[in-house]
Amino acid sequence: MVLGIVVFGAVFLVGLALGTVTRRPLAAASLVVAAFVAVLVVQTHAPLAGFAVFALIALAGLVADSVRETVELLLGR
Repeated sequence: MVLGIVVFGAVFLVGLALGTVTRRPLAAASLVVAAFVAVLVVQTHAPLAGFAVFALIALAGLVADSVRETVELLLGR
């Protein structure tokens, strides 16, 4: 269990590192985590479930990044 948490944390940090280049760290991190989880799900011979997992996690991350950017604009930062 602890190993799984460490691995997901590492994947998220890699996504954040990639996102600093694109200036959208939360969106990039969610896409990297979504791809990682989708690969894990596809390995259980459920390709449609893998696609659904990727879509849900990626969209949630993109929405969260959009909300963060909108709040940032509203607060004038």
